[in-house]
Order: sequence, then C-alpha cells, then structure tokens
Amino acid sequence: MFPAYVGYQLGSAEGEPNLAIATFKGILLGLAATAGFVVVFGTLGLILAAGGRVIGDILPFAGLGVGVIITGLGLWLIISRKKIGIMAASRLNMGGGKGLKQVFLFGIAYAVASLSCALPIFLAAASVVAGQSFSAGGFAATMIGALTYGVGMGVIMIAAAVGIVLFKGFVQRLIRKIFPLIEPLGNLAMVGAGSYLIYYWTAGDGSDVLALRIEQYF
Repeated sequence: MFPAYVGYQLGSAEGEPNLAIATFKGILLGLAATAGFVVVFGTLGLILAAGGRVIGDILPFAGLGVGVIITGLGLWLIISRKKIGIMAASRLNMGGGKGLKQVFLFGIAYAVASLSCALPIFLAAASVVAGQSFSAGGFAATMIGALTYGVGMGVIMIAAAVGIVLFKGFVQRLIRKIFPLIEPLGNLAMVGAGSYLIYYWTAGDGSDVLALRIEQYF
C-alpha cells in the first residue's frame, strides 16, 4: 500500500507548481494519514490494555502460533513464488478523492492491513510481548506504546511526503527500481518476523512466560 501512497503524493505534488504550497499540502496529507494510524493503533491498544489478564494468559500461545504461521507462509511464498493477499486489502488504494478525509480513511486501511505482517512489532512497541504490562497493571504504558507506534508510522509518512515534494524526479526513478523488490523483501520480512516470534517464545525472554502458562493449563 505504500507505493499507492507515494503515487498519490506524486500526483498531488505535480498538480501544484508552488513548492511551498506543495510541501504544506504534503504535510497535511501525512498528518491525515497519521490520524488514521492513531485511531487504529490507539483502539487496538485500548482493547489490549482493557483485556488485561485474559489476553495476558493466552498471548504466549497466540504469539507462538502466529510466529509459526507467518514463518511458514513466508517460506511458502518464497519457494512457490506465488502471491497471496486478503481480497479486501488487495483492493485498497487512495481512490479518486483528493481531500483529507480520503487520506484519513486510507490511513485507517493502511494501519489495519499493516497488522498482517507487523503485528509482532506493534505488540513489542505496546509492551505486550512479554506480558509485563498486564501483570504490572500498566494500562498507561500499553496505551502510550500503542499511540507512539501510530505516531511513529505517521512520521515516516510525513517525511516521505516532504521528500516526494522536494525530490519528485529522484523518487519516481527510485520507485521504478525498487518496486520489483518490494514483494520478495516483504516475504523475507515475514520469515524474519515469524522466526523472531518463535525464538522469543521458545528460547528468548518470553520462554519463561510460555512455560508458566503451559504448567497452568496442562
């Protein structure tokens, strides 16, 4: 979905000859997308924090399961060279609208779609992976981590918007070169993220938590 955002920003920049105005518009669009990120990740952080003990109990099993699934899927995509995607997510784009509302909705869709491969990173940012926030009753810590994650993604989008406005020609050439690499790199990232989750829950810091939950339930 990031290439769709870049293409939208390029089109917006080309339609505005004044560099200062184009930069200002780019920042506004980036802020609108950021607002969408914050809504999604803030809501998810609220759910995780409010779920407390229940989510903390099942998280080790869910985390390990997600790690196995992501690793297996990534390896299958690399070996088979096939493409896979959620139908709804595969159709997400900037649409024909040109307003801030359109970009805000795109930010929401982008955030939801990103969770399919970046959920482990989000959980780590929200201090959820180790279950520390739940056991310590750190509602605020989880919310701050979730919101910070959303804002961090937004900063990247704003920086990309400004870079696109200032270096349109370079960005166009760069996109043409790296676009064929996006899919294979994404598959490798899936394997890396999944492998880290497996390591974390079986041999890393989360292994003690997983062992404790196994003792409790089995």
